[in-house]
Amino acid sequence: MCAFVGDGSIEPWIAGRPWQAAPGGWMVVGELQGWRFRLELVPGGVRVVASAGAGEPARWFVPTAGAT
Repeated sequence: MCAFVGDGSIEPWIAGRPWQAAPGGWMVVGELQGWRFRLELVPGGVRVVASAGAGEPARWFVPTAGAT
């Protein structure tokens, strides 16, 4: 996976971490300031789901390189 810098430096941190297979995608091993991350393959790219354990998770889309 290529690092995509969207909001801060979260994506490069995710790209540099080990991933663990999970139903529908991958879990990123470890936490970043209390946040856990899940990656889901979706048409045109990857959905990143971030959860701090309470409230609604944050979600964003990282397009596949070259996608328009």
